[in-house]
Amino acid sequence: MNSQLKKILITGGTGFIGQSLCERLLKEGYILYILTRKKNLNNPGENQTKFYLSDLSEIQNIDIDIVINLAGEPIAQRWTSNAKKRIYSSRIATTQTLMNFIQSKKIKPTLFISGSAVGYYGVHDEKTFTEKNSPSTVSAEFSSLLCHAWENEASHAVTLGIRTVLLRIGPVLEKNGGMLSKMLPSFYLGLGAQMGDGKQWLSWIDRDDLIHLILFIIEKPMIQGPINATAPNPITNKAFSLALAKALHRPCFLKIPKCVFKFIFGQMAEEIMSNGQKVLPEKALHHGFKFCYPSIEQSFAKIFKI
Repeated sequence: MNSQLKKILITGGTGFIGQSLCERLLKEGYILYILTRKKNLNNPGENQTKFYLSDLSEIQNIDIDIVINLAGEPIAQRWTSNAKKRIYSSRIATTQTLMNFIQSKKIKPTLFISGSAVGYYGVHDEKTFTEKNSPSTVSAEFSSLLCHAWENEASHAVTLGIRTVLLRIGPVLEKNGGMLSKMLPSFYLGLGAQMGDGKQWLSWIDRDDLIHLILFIIEKPMIQGPINATAPNPITNKAFSLALAKALHRPCFLKIPKCVFKFIFGQMAEEIMSNGQKVLPEKALHHGFKFCYPSIEQSFAKIFKI
């Protein structure tokens, strides 16, 4: 597809994933309109291709080709009642705002990519999830309820005749953000540890592969509906911790009981840190997507330049 002069509206474009995605999209020749709550982000002069928006009314007269929705309050925090309200609202309200904007446009986008997460599937110690065997009922966990509500709002784009892709993202790996940035200080000190018994599954993805997958989706018009954005080789928490320690040339002898994480982080630790789900990217592989970093060792070798 010729991306020259294609216009993309993106939310979450200043975040850990969004910044990297925007850099790649600009290199591909897209024009970006980034909706953000951040202040003091100056727009460039004429003949530039990246513009910051504080409100969608600023582009009401511009025809947008693609919408990418990655906005959301960070989920890695203690889930107090207020925090859960912020996490929920930042995803649902933003998606509703985008739907209202899209519906108001006479010429509608051809593609809507909306973020979701592997939390959609709920936590499970043994079951393997693909896009084909999504649970028939919503899990009681907050993360699952959130993802189902988020996807339900995004799916309204289907009724408008728009190709809609629901991107179920696993934990994203890169050292300047995400879960790794929180783990590295203790691992560098030789205090790395597995969580609980270490048997919980981690369905991760390298950030570069996630960016490549989003561009792959843009270029493949046959892809629609949910797609798992996870590496083809999920790993247990124990194996992940040992691999990270090895990449950093540090020991990893400690085991932190689940009750400690639960005491510090509450419900978030119980759902996200102490449990997990084994998720495979069946649809991406079926359509011919090639992962650059399919194994945790390959991802760490790139991240830490081993």
